[in-house]
Amino acid sequence: MNINSAMQSQIASVQQALGMMSMQKSMGQDAASVGKLLQGMQETTEAVQQAAGINRGHHLNVKA
Repeated sequence: MNINSAMQSQIASVQQALGMMSMQKSMGQDAASVGKLLQGMQETTEAVQQAAGINRGHHLNVKA
C-alpha cells in the first residue's frame, strides 16, 4: 500500500466516523442503537438483493 492510498483510507475512515456521529446526534440515539439500525438495514438490503438476483434479467411476473 503506498502512502497516497493509505491517506485516502484514513480520510475515508474519518469521514465514516463523522457521518456515524452526526447520525447518532440527529437521531438522539446512542451508538448501540444506531449500530443495530444500520445492521438491520444491511440485512434487509442483502435480502432484497438476493430476492431480486434470482429473476434479474429474466422474465417479469406482471400478474403479481
